[in-house]
Amino acid sequence: MWKKRQREKPAVDTQLVEIYEDLASEDETIRIKAAHHLLTKVVAGPEANGEQLAKILSRLMRGLCSGRKAARIGFSVALTEFLTELLGPHKRDVPLFQDISGILRILQDTTGTSGISGQEERNHLLGRLFGAEAIIQSGILFQDGETISGWAKLLDLILDLANRKAWLREECGYLLYATIQGSRLPNHDPQYAHTTLEKLQSHALTKTPEGVALWLAIQVKYPAAKLPIGVWRNEDPLARKEKGKLAQILKEAVLQTPAHTGDDQRIVRHGQWNPKVHFAWQTVLLQLQSVPSTKLTKNGTNHSKRITLEEFWKDCVDDNLFAGSSSEERKYWGFILAQQTLPEMPSSQVSSIFGQNFVRCLMNQLASPDRYLHRAAEKTRRVVLEKAKRDPDAVATILSSLLTPPKGDINFDASTRTKTVETLLSQATTSHSLAGCITIQDSLILRPCTKDEKLAESRRQVLADQLILFLRSMLNRSVSEPDTCIATVLSVLAKYAYFNVGASQGVARPEPDVSLRSREMFRSRLSSALSHMIANRSIDSSRFAYYLIYNMHCPDPAHSLGHPVLDVDKNVQRLLDRGVETMTYIDKIHSKQSMYENRFRAATLILSLTILQVYNGDVDAVDILQELTEMYNKTQFNSCDLNNARASASLVEILLSLVSKPSLLCRRLSQQVFSASTSSIEEIELRSMLKVLDSKENLAGQEEMFDQEAETVDGYDASDIENMDTADDASVNVKEDGEEGTLSDEVDTSVADSEEPSDESDQDLAVFDAKLAQALGTRPGQDDVDVEESTTSGEDMDDDQMEKLDEHLEMMFRERKKASSKKTDKKNAKETIVNFKCRVLELLDIYVKNEHDNILALHLILPILSLIRSTGSPLVSRKACHFVREYARICKGEALPKIPEPEWVMDLLRNVHDEAGKEASNAHASACSQASLLLVRVLVTHDRDHLRRIIGVYANTQERALFDAKFKVKTALFTDWLNWCNSARRTM
Repeated sequence: MWKKRQREKPAVDTQLVEIYEDLASEDETIRIKAAHHLLTKVVAGPEANGEQLAKILSRLMRGLCSGRKAARIGFSVALTEFLTELLGPHKRDVPLFQDISGILRILQDTTGTSGISGQEERNHLLGRLFGAEAIIQSGILFQDGETISGWAKLLDLILDLANRKAWLREECGYLLYATIQGSRLPNHDPQYAHTTLEKLQSHALTKTPEGVALWLAIQVKYPAAKLPIGVWRNEDPLARKEKGKLAQILKEAVLQTPAHTGDDQRIVRHGQWNPKVHFAWQTVLLQLQSVPSTKLTKNGTNHSKRITLEEFWKDCVDDNLFAGSSSEERKYWGFILAQQTLPEMPSSQVSSIFGQNFVRCLMNQLASPDRYLHRAAEKTRRVVLEKAKRDPDAVATILSSLLTPPKGDINFDASTRTKTVETLLSQATTSHSLAGCITIQDSLILRPCTKDEKLAESRRQVLADQLILFLRSMLNRSVSEPDTCIATVLSVLAKYAYFNVGASQGVARPEPDVSLRSREMFRSRLSSALSHMIANRSIDSSRFAYYLIYNMHCPDPAHSLGHPVLDVDKNVQRLLDRGVETMTYIDKIHSKQSMYENRFRAATLILSLTILQVYNGDVDAVDILQELTEMYNKTQFNSCDLNNARASASLVEILLSLVSKPSLLCRRLSQQVFSASTSSIEEIELRSMLKVLDSKENLAGQEEMFDQEAETVDGYDASDIENMDTADDASVNVKEDGEEGTLSDEVDTSVADSEEPSDESDQDLAVFDAKLAQALGTRPGQDDVDVEESTTSGEDMDDDQMEKLDEHLEMMFRERKKASSKKTDKKNAKETIVNFKCRVLELLDIYVKNEHDNILALHLILPILSLIRSTGSPLVSRKACHFVREYARICKGEALPKIPEPEWVMDLLRNVHDEAGKEASNAHASACSQASLLLVRVLVTHDRDHLRRIIGVYANTQERALFDAKFKVKTALFTDWLNWCNSARRTM
């Protein structure tokens, strides 16, 4: 029986198998190593012949059709180098590799799609595209000796592929666009470019996004190339008359022209939306940004009718992609284009991006996270801010586009719930951008694009707030020429607060006119701006205050802010002139006497603020300005007599009148002026400040402190007022960064505003019900619910009885209203005194920080301890405790005051111990202990022999605590003393 003959196994080159496997690796290093091994060991080897090389070429092209791992990338690199090796400049003499036509036939045969479909067809088409790219990358088409026929055949292959599958059209177009942009075509032969455009026209792809991109690329790279006639107006896709057609093409509603006619057109749309924006958009935008129309010439004719960037964006993007009827997908493309275009756009062209539809769509999508394109809009917003950060000169343009109606919205940040405008203002760092931002704000305040008065008030308030934010940002960062910009912001606020803008000829009038409410708002914002500047120690706020008042009082009509709103008599006007004259004189001698620089700044600040208060219509400010002009006279400055007692006393009285006002500006100004004047403060000025702390925290104390006459009310006298319950103290919380306004703007009276104690309220209500029941002849409350109507009802009363009853009821309700008003007055008076005491304590804090080594500061200890014990306000108590604690902390070592005679300090120590023995809070006991140890350090530093007498004082205090039941000293006094003794023993 015959045995079955075994089939012979074909010879397999394991080396090539391994190379092909490595070419598909996802590791780039392995792929490159495999390609190198293929070329050096196999292709360049002596055994390589035509048949073997043909097999390798066929295998490489088949590998392009594989979707496995990174096969297309690896095989494409290997194919590129393979073709360069065989047909490149040093090509080998191989019979099967003599021309490019054979390579193209092998590519077509290997990647053919007959009889296949689905994913396999897709892989083959992609393989053909990668093969065409490898041929182009190898450069064999454009080397010397090659004819243009090879390039024409490859164009047919690529463009046929683009027409065959819509999803491949962009990739095919980009391959050709990259070839032209990369200058791979021979520069000396424009026929290659002309052939490219002819093939585009023959394949009906000229009026497609790919065709537009290729045409523009050839125009720039090959200006001598012959362009097909009759395709575009002026042979330019960017001609003005083609902008409508261009918009449709770029939206990928492709205008395809059949080959047999140049007139008929039909629209071929992609079947699937691509979230990636077509590269043709960016090509067009780059052309319009970088290549002016005058650069493109043909036969000596200037193409002056090319569309501008602004026109293109408006017609093709803003009115097209961002149109109200556009789909969300089109708007998404618009956001992507803005993100791609804005970063590289010159600041002079930035305004082109911010069309009306774009800004409206951006605001709508930013308004809520639930909007479909919110993330795209948010990313666009970040790109805008990044552009402003990298190019500060574009800030003003962007700001104007976002704020100016009808395109933008003045209230942009509130509408979008972002801080876009605030961040943009902080990005302005150059003098040009700073001035531009201020000009935009000023113009919008002047004309807020509305005739409705209330809406105008609202918009002006938003703009004023933006100016304050702008000013704060300038104070907190480094900008160029900040002084000019800060002074300009203050002048803008003052202009609309105190002047009738447009009253003089040649100056535009506000539309609508600035209302009284808006003027008050601008005054408030100006005060807020000055308070922030005073709080910022890095700038000389007095110089800006002087410039502001000088500009407001400038007699030159050319530089005047306008006609003042305030109508004053001649005496007040003369006083204002004298105040400005005094400030001018101070400014002149400021630089000559640097030793008194802080005093000069303080004088300028307080004069400027007082003049500003006069412009505000404050009657008291007139008297203060009179005192200041008398105090800061030329004789005093010429003699440098800045420490005279009369001037110091007057200054302290003026500062006390300022801190009594519920104004953050007055508070900060008084603190800065007081800080510059502490060295001239004498005991009499400290007593006037301590007198405030000793005042009662009720209506009587307010009347005594502010010289008010007590109002006589039926049923109430001074004793009733003084017996007001002080247990319910106001929980006062001072705002550090708040704005100037009423007392409620700076003092949180949440506790004080609460109702009176329930017992008192219920008692008052019960008394009122009883009186009302007596007048009506009924039983009070629930007692009358079940009782039938008596004969004394209203039906049985005659007219005289009814009139008497009405009069009686009217009197009862009037008395109840007076009682309620009196309670409100009591509460407000308490808040005022508490606020006043807190401000005075802040001034005393400044005094001990500057003059802690002054013996006068020791006189403050006992009154402050008494205040901690007697006050009914927790806030006053905390501030007083803070004063003692800070004073004790600062006074250490060489910083202790020098005492000429220690006896009175010893007496003060005994008085402090007496104060510690009075019943009070733990905070009071702690403050007494700290004050006692401070005095101990002062005495011991002066002479150690005082230590025995000090021990005697503590021993006497301990003895009294043991035998005197009324002496309520707490153990903290002795505990702190023993701790100090332990630490002092180691240093003695």
